Amino acid sequence: MLAATGAHADGSIVMAARETAAAVEPVTANRRLVDLPQLEFALRAAIRCKGTPVSLTFSVADTFATVPAENLADLRAVEQVLSVPPGQLALAASSRFCIVNDEESADQLLVPGLATAHASLRCVDGDKSSVHFASAPLQVRLSCARPPAVPQESSESPAAR
Repeated sequence: MLAATGAHADGSIVMAARETAAAVEPVTANRRLVDLPQLEFALRAAIRCKGTPVSLTFSVADTFATVPAENLADLRAVEQVLSVPPGQLALAASSRFCIVNDEESADQLLVPGLATAHASLRCVDGDKSSVHFASAPLQVRLSCARPPAVPQESSESPAAR
């Protein structure tokens, strides 16, 4: 589901982002920060130019993609997936998520507003050009990639059963 939250000043661009899911490895009990893997963010921008769209740029942290004019012709909405590598976003903090050898620690963690996606739409109308901006908060659902539990063998001897 797309979250239609976003900033837009004049309605020329409205942005939304889907919740992103990722698996992370368990951390030691004394560690409160969770290293994030590469994250894939599905973004959508509804656009409207007075005149002709020149470009549409999506960005998250230091990752960006620009859609040129020839790919914007006659479009009212554009979808883009950005792959943000590890290290570009802040670490997620939790003291009770995905701890090694602690089955009581949570296996899911929802991190709303982990980062913000931005979009900028450049338009030209005759000799006038304009740039329009929008943003949307990004929500990430982390799941713990625990190894499967090893079944415990019964302490009874096979002959006693």
